[in-house]
Amino acid sequence: MSRGNHLSWAQVSEGGLQVDLANAMMSRRENLRRTGAPVVYSLKHLATTTGVDYGYLRGVIRNNAHAYRAMRIPKNTGGFRDLLSPHESLMHVQRWILHEILVHVQRHVNNFAYFRKVTARECAERHAGAAWMIKADIHNYFPTISEKDVYRVFLSLGYSSLLSFELARLCTWRGPAQVDGTYEPKEQQGNSLTTPYRRVGLGHLPQGSPTSGALANACTLGLDDALSDFAASNYLIYTRYSDDMTFSSPGSLDRERARQFIKEIRKIVTASGLALHAQKTKIIPPGSRKIVLGMLISDDGVGILPEHRRMVDLYIHAVSKYGPVDYSVKRRFDSVLSFINHVEGWLAYLSHIDRPWTKLRSEAWNAALLKHGVLTRTLG
Repeated sequence: MSRGNHLSWAQVSEGGLQVDLANAMMSRRENLRRTGAPVVYSLKHLATTTGVDYGYLRGVIRNNAHAYRAMRIPKNTGGFRDLLSPHESLMHVQRWILHEILVHVQRHVNNFAYFRKVTARECAERHAGAAWMIKADIHNYFPTISEKDVYRVFLSLGYSSLLSFELARLCTWRGPAQVDGTYEPKEQQGNSLTTPYRRVGLGHLPQGSPTSGALANACTLGLDDALSDFAASNYLIYTRYSDDMTFSSPGSLDRERARQFIKEIRKIVTASGLALHAQKTKIIPPGSRKIVLGMLISDDGVGILPEHRRMVDLYIHAVSKYGPVDYSVKRRFDSVLSFINHVEGWLAYLSHIDRPWTKLRSEAWNAALLKHGVLTRTLG
């Protein structure tokens, strides 16, 4: 047998491996090669590969309620977003899972969120020239995707039932918003798998974890297929960016037909185990302003919203006149640093929409800060 592709009988004997175990390991490796996923045989193997304590990982899998810390960050649109941030060691493992394992999960062509080198602008540009638009939002997107759904993703990549179960537990959270019910993973032949872990309520994807976006995408590939088929059969363009779905038509449509489309969309989403957010489902007729992911849709492409342009110009004028310290107090920011970060966050976001306009504003912003003795970077 080739030393590169097989464990030799001498290696089996010298390593104290049983023949059945050696064969099972080689079979598992070949299954993983077909999907491109890295070879990981067990939780202990994962711990060694990532350099994280095996006992810690076992503890997280048994009860991960304290493996996350709650965070609340302000939204650009007002209000706050509640996130769950993994503690340092778990964050490290989840990032490894994201960059080494989940990178091999198929991307749906109409899904634009949580993929490297795929931008929100590309998503919005698909709807340029739309006459009619239907906007819909998936309600409680991450909390609705359960640990069992995540388990199936890892199983489909070629990992064993037990390791898929453990990986799913490492990437989900069991807390106040947990999904009811329990499950035991099954071997692919249909037999129950005995795990060394107690039965607990199903976890769900935590918003704020590095793996949640990629896993949510993997769990909703079937939904994207079904919605893409529906859109194509009705001459619509469909895109999804996380929980934000947009359907558009460049041709003739009417409000009654659009309402019927929404009923069909709701059926498809419900059949996938998710739900539409009733208050965020809208029909945008011809003549109305069309916005996708915070970008203004026109016949030619996408642009910055006028109110966002005015906001940036106001910040630049006010900082030039009053200085960043006084103006941040006036606007009730926590600190001058949080105010500067807020403005520069907006500039970074808007640069992806209209880089020439944003570059000029970035230079004016830096000049306004420098006028009051504050140095910052220039947007390239």
